[in-house]
Amino acid sequence: MLERQEQRALQLAAFKEKTQSILKTFDVNVSDVQLETSSWINDLDVSISIQSVGVAFPLTHDEDLQIPRKKSKESVAVRAFLFSIKSIDFATNRGETGQATMEHLSFQFVPK
Repeated sequence: MLERQEQRALQLAAFKEKTQSILKTFDVNVSDVQLETSSWINDLDVSISIQSVGVAFPLTHDEDLQIPRKKSKESVAVRAFLFSIKSIDFATNRGETGQATMEHLSFQFVPK
């Protein structure tokens, strides 16, 4: 029984030593590590604003359909999906917080 206790004590001592060596790898002095320089964008307030966005998607399988350069009597009317946004605003404060707002989102299907 005494031999088994000694063996267990040796195993625990070896485990303790391995654990301490692993924990030492996580100990890093600040003076040993070069301080990272922050990105230039972290020092700025970024604000983006987009006004009056609109897109029309034709709802046809006609591969020959082309967008006319100017309206003419020959242009063909097709069904479409219209998507529009009055404004999109995005802002971030020194890379920490940000916000985005969208106003007047609308979409509709338009017949010929």
